[in-house]
Amino acid sequence: MGRRTDLATLLTPGGDPAPPAGRDTYPLTVPVTDLAENPDNPRHELRDLDGLAETLRERGVLQALGVVSRGAFLAAHPEHEAAVGEAPYVVLHGHRRLAAAKLAGLREVPVLVREDATRTDEDALIENVQRDDLTELEQAQAIQGLITSYGYSQRQVAARIGKTQGFVSQRLSLMKLREDLQEALADGRVSVEDARRIARLPRDEQRLPGTVQDAPAPVPKARRRDYGVITLDSRSTPEELVEALRRNLAPAALERVAELLAGGR
Repeated sequence: MGRRTDLATLLTPGGDPAPPAGRDTYPLTVPVTDLAENPDNPRHELRDLDGLAETLRERGVLQALGVVSRGAFLAAHPEHEAAVGEAPYVVLHGHRRLAAAKLAGLREVPVLVREDATRTDEDALIENVQRDDLTELEQAQAIQGLITSYGYSQRQVAARIGKTQGFVSQRLSLMKLREDLQEALADGRVSVEDARRIARLPRDEQRLPGTVQDAPAPVPKARRRDYGVITLDSRSTPEELVEALRRNLAPAALERVAELLAGGR
């Protein structure tokens, strides 16, 4: 299988960016079966594949996928040997294009093979967070990876990815969410705006809007004063009526009733 030097460099509509060819890369065309997914890919959901697959059927894959050899990848990530399997290359950029190519029935795709794997992880994180088609949570996870793995400050991350520090801070706020709330954000059960608001709360106070736990405690109804009810039977004798009143009325109230019955004011 020989190298190709005439690969198109136009972006496939709906595709994601790939690194430019340079001294540490070379182009090839490889079977899709030779490509393994990167287990650390920040994209959790491959969206709108049908439209891209139709485009690839008509025009082919115009933007090469960025890959690294299996050996170079496993040298940095030996824990992923089972996930990578025996495929000779691991995809760093272009997971969505690869999925669409498979859906379109393509057997081969163009790739740019990176020979120097020393900075592939960092480069992949930087290029992933720059992509506009990632969700805010996926961008947040990529930014967190840069900070955790390479010790960058928020300001350094902003400079590396070409974004403002406010952009970085907003994305990182989502990482303060509990894991179940991050899942709710990922599948659309909670909006980004609500997620940012919830993320400001301590983790033990975070909960989904509209849940029973989130509903405010019911305000207790004002306690109604019960003055009691005196039941009088019209068939009772006057003596029985007076006795019933005596049992239920205080002396002052009883005297007032007597005055009213006598026609007093």
